[in-house]
Amino acid sequence: MKKIAIIIVLVIGCSFSTGYAADLLQSQTDCTEILESWANDPDSVSKRLVDECKEMMAGAGYVPDLSPAAGTASADPCTGANAAGSVNCWGPWSAVAAAAGPAANIAGASLPDNYQLRPDVSEYQPEFLTGGCEAGASCGFATVVQGLGSTAPSDQTDVQTFDLATDGSAFVVGADSGNEINSVNGMTPSYSDRPDAYENMQSVGADDGQVSAVVARVIRNDDGSIQSAADVWANGDTETGTIRSGYFAWGTAIDQGTLDALNTGSVSAQFSGVMSGDNSTAASITVNFGSSPTWSGNWSNPSYEFDAAGSVTGVNLVSDASQFSDNVGANSIVQGAILGDASQKSIAHVIDVDLSETGRIKDVGLLQEVVID
Repeated sequence: MKKIAIIIVLVIGCSFSTGYAADLLQSQTDCTEILESWANDPDSVSKRLVDECKEMMAGAGYVPDLSPAAGTASADPCTGANAAGSVNCWGPWSAVAAAAGPAANIAGASLPDNYQLRPDVSEYQPEFLTGGCEAGASCGFATVVQGLGSTAPSDQTDVQTFDLATDGSAFVVGADSGNEINSVNGMTPSYSDRPDAYENMQSVGADDGQVSAVVARVIRNDDGSIQSAADVWANGDTETGTIRSGYFAWGTAIDQGTLDALNTGSVSAQFSGVMSGDNSTAASITVNFGSSPTWSGNWSNPSYEFDAAGSVTGVNLVSDASQFSDNVGANSIVQGAILGDASQKSIAHVIDVDLSETGRIKDVGLLQEVVID
């Protein structure tokens, strides 16, 4: 998912001063990865970004000896008739508007190129999230990695809770976990339209050397507050060099009165969508409300597919180990929560599964109810 890493670097950089954007985007580590990705697959990175990295690294006196492998096309995904719809060029946030207000004046700040992993990341156990969510309360899940890349191997990826202010002004990752990450307060959100049920939101802020950003698709209530959101978060401290980022799925859990009505009516609801970390993973979940509500789900990716099912306790969905498909190994978990209201329900969830054909997968996703006329 290097394309996503590139996108979040660009979004944060473009939201602040020119000097800071250059420092943030143009670290030798980032540009080396960008040029390596371009060499392996020219369609994976825009020509504009490749040229910018070549220019920057030439100015620093170092240019990696990289060029597209023999036999590969050198097409720029940001040109041509289909550029506007190219995920390789723009990702899912092509219409994100610039943040409102003046650019933060933190020019000259720089971040180190090397990041040390937290020693406890590889020791994560899936039981961490079994506390669940409360009806009517904020509820969300996030992946956490070091640096701005948002994605890392599973043994370098942590899974935590996620909380977003309903006005988009702040977020907290892993509240009460001992590794809590608090964003800048007073982040400034801006919104733009999308051709689907969501809006794009970009919310950024900087204060005393700390930089925070959320780039997400959101659904808002009539009063403008955010009902649910998902995709990318990032937080960095220019003084300590501590940078962390990841993906999230979040919203306000459905209230108890609505939940009781759904169970009384034995309603069956279907939810679908894509995962935030790997957009090629399509997820679908069916919830059967009633006196003993249950759920079942399927996750399908070009590289893997698995099934899960379990019980519904309050607003919480938790997998039953005995109901995983045969390719799911021990110490796997799927957990989620039902969000929204009676007319617009959704599910935020996390998967942390060990698959026989693929290895461990950690991802989060926001699924919308499929309304059948």
